[in-house]
Amino acid sequence: MKEPVYILDGYSLIFRSHFAMIGKHLTNSQGRTTSAVYGFFRTLFSLFNKYTPKYFAVIMDSKTPTFRHQIYREYKANRDNPPEELRFQIPLVEELLDALGIRWIRKDGYEADDIMATLVEQCRRDGRPCYLITGDKDLFQLVSGMVKILRLRKSDYTQMDGETLKEDLGIEPEQIVDYLALIGDQSDNIPGVKGIGPKTARELLEKYKTLDGIYSNIDRCPPGQRKKLLEGREDAYLSRELATLKKDLSLGTGEDIESFRVEKLNIEAAIPLFLRENMKSIADVLGANIEQKEAVLGTEEKRGKYVAVTSLDELDRWMNRVRNSRFFAFDVETDSIDSISATPVGFSFCIKSGEACYIPLLAQGKKYFSEEEIKRRFKELFSERSLRFIGQNLKYDYKVLNRWGIKVINIHFDTMVAGWLLDSQFGSYGLNTLAEKYLRYRPIHFDEVVEKGANFTSVPLENAVQYAAEDADITFRLYELFKRLLEQRGLTELFFNVEMQLVKVLADMELRGISVKKEVLDEYSSELTAQMKEIEEEVFRKCGEQFNINSTKQLQEILFTKRKLNPVRKIKTGYSTDNTVLEELAKEDPVPALVLRHRFLAKLKSTYVDALPQLINPSTGKLHTHFIQTGTATGRLSSREPNLQNIPIKTDEGRRIRQAFVPSPGCVFLSADYSQIELVILAHLSGDPVLMEAFKSGKDVHRQTSALIFEMPEEEITSEQRRIAKIINFGIMYGMSAFRLSRELGISRKEGENFIKEYFRKYSKVREFIEETIKEAEKEGSVRTILGRQRPVPRINSKNKAEKMAAERIAVNTPIQGSAADIVKLAMIKIDRRLERDGLKTAPILQVHDELIFEVLEEEVESAKEIIREEMESAVSLSIPLKVEIEIGNSWGEMH
Repeated sequence: MKEPVYILDGYSLIFRSHFAMIGKHLTNSQGRTTSAVYGFFRTLFSLFNKYTPKYFAVIMDSKTPTFRHQIYREYKANRDNPPEELRFQIPLVEELLDALGIRWIRKDGYEADDIMATLVEQCRRDGRPCYLITGDKDLFQLVSGMVKILRLRKSDYTQMDGETLKEDLGIEPEQIVDYLALIGDQSDNIPGVKGIGPKTARELLEKYKTLDGIYSNIDRCPPGQRKKLLEGREDAYLSRELATLKKDLSLGTGEDIESFRVEKLNIEAAIPLFLRENMKSIADVLGANIEQKEAVLGTEEKRGKYVAVTSLDELDRWMNRVRNSRFFAFDVETDSIDSISATPVGFSFCIKSGEACYIPLLAQGKKYFSEEEIKRRFKELFSERSLRFIGQNLKYDYKVLNRWGIKVINIHFDTMVAGWLLDSQFGSYGLNTLAEKYLRYRPIHFDEVVEKGANFTSVPLENAVQYAAEDADITFRLYELFKRLLEQRGLTELFFNVEMQLVKVLADMELRGISVKKEVLDEYSSELTAQMKEIEEEVFRKCGEQFNINSTKQLQEILFTKRKLNPVRKIKTGYSTDNTVLEELAKEDPVPALVLRHRFLAKLKSTYVDALPQLINPSTGKLHTHFIQTGTATGRLSSREPNLQNIPIKTDEGRRIRQAFVPSPGCVFLSADYSQIELVILAHLSGDPVLMEAFKSGKDVHRQTSALIFEMPEEEITSEQRRIAKIINFGIMYGMSAFRLSRELGISRKEGENFIKEYFRKYSKVREFIEETIKEAEKEGSVRTILGRQRPVPRINSKNKAEKMAAERIAVNTPIQGSAADIVKLAMIKIDRRLERDGLKTAPILQVHDELIFEVLEEEVESAKEIIREEMESAVSLSIPLKVEIEIGNSWGEMH
């Protein structure tokens, strides 16, 4: 059989890549978005890796109106213009395809679909299989025995032939055109027959086979169908003409199948183009070390040489090799992903790229070493300060070793943290993802060696060696690349002095855990159930009937049909009843407010009150939350399992939950909270003399702002006026618009504009800071925090007003919020060192935004207060002193 031809729907993939990356766009040094290019070429190279095509072409859409627009003026009239940032990326995709030696075709006046149909026809005549890489259902009409569709689903491809198409749509490929003629195509604004949906269309085609067959048997159709079909006959045949692809285009010389032959991708020609555009993330995906200009795109990283260590002599030889190398990558295999309860089953070391070993404790029931033989050697190894421990997600290994009796003091480099610091918007930092992104290497996946429901002890030794040793090897390779990238991007100091120092602090906090009184939560759960029941009964009384308050459909019926409230927003299934809609409706009717309250209590109950007891570890009796170091673009920490940072603050409900968190016997909780740290940073960065003086003199900043805006003496300011000023103070940092401020305060938009105008008149340097920060972001495409943390600002130069404003908010807020995060991290590190140095047993257990919570022995309270305040207030030197508020309590809820 002849080699198949692979034909890629270029625009479809470009648009898919663009929208898939919404919220985490990649940019070049000019701030131009490159995420569509990134996604396009990542997919293209994954296709080449998987299918190794010998014939390949990319088809692009016409830049001019097509013959279909002449037939039907409204064709695609419902489509918005492409996003502004795509205009720059499409020519770049074409330029890179040229450089790589991949043919791409565009023919003015015709869509990509018609070109693909013509090429499919050429393949048929040539007796050559053909694969169309697309998600466009218009192209399904081309499917036949030798023509198949490849659809990208998540990270893999689904192959569609006539049989799978029939299963999915219930029709044959040759019926696609007539199917679209009946139901229309909303994406292309093809009208179809009004009132005929997919189900009816399938039934008609099942019975009468074709559109002509349907109209030939129109008298046999039920009256309702017949009426719709007769009224829509003209639209049906127009729609069929619009949906039918042209298969006989004249593509010109040099655009036949043979011209699509790909001997070898011209990687060397493409690299300078990626360099020219400073597309580091794209080049990293393709395996290029940009800074060294080493093109490794043509080949994947080679698999290493891995050995099993099964004797004490071999083990000691490897321990000596590790000591002599000084830098080693290490990974532990366990029987559980829960680091608190996991038991080690084996260990891997790598001291040189491509060379690693696996030391099994247990494999398929066979024990290779006693735990004591390993522990004795590891206790020495991990306590040698001259050695440098490299890992991927080091917190996990650190905690497992700690629970196993091994104290680790030589943590050096975490590739997961480095990957995040280099590209905080990428979003995924697992070893497999980083290997594929930076090394163009696909490691063995866990589910390829461990059967579903089993654990690592069931894996045969030879398979365990290849999987586990590879993890250490890949970690070492990433380390060698990342240490250079960190240095070249000016992030070395931030990485080693802050992020890597924090790994140990967070790991110890997770190990320590926090006690939770289950009985307190059980009691509150019963109270919430009773409250929710009361709300339901009140709703039923007001509505005059019972219904399922959690059913969107039933709630729609009650609110919009029976209570005749004005709908705010339409959705596919009727009118929206989401929380923002209910908040609006609550202004005119009491029922939406009751439903909102019911939802709030239900979420509180399911997310915290009932869920927290389930997360208490049976072996420690404590709750061990996971602090996420790599979860935000600003550098702030987050937590999961459970997410304690989202427990409502300053509400009775949140306080009731926090009352269940209690210290160990003989201890109290100490809360240390930075006072208005983000406003302090704003004053420092802007240098505004009025704002700085307020902090230096110890004034109430919100009261001062209120006095300035309302032009009244501070002592006459009411609590409501202070509340307004507080919203404005914090809103300015988050780029709050006059419209948003008016909504927040319940005032007119004009009043909101006046408040903001007056604020900037009084704090003129704050306005200058905002304007200069935005200009710098427009120039550099990114912003930095006080400690040099960098965050790209996608779409900062967008012509789209909404996108531009959103980007400006990120540009202004990140240096403030990110710097606050940096300061909190530095404080955590300094306090940890000081407590250890002074021999105190006081220890941090929680971090929530700008607040640190410690468990303190009762006799250490005064010493701890002094140390914590001193280290937090001196974490960094700002033009305005940092202030910390400290509280003591017998539960977390007591302190707020």
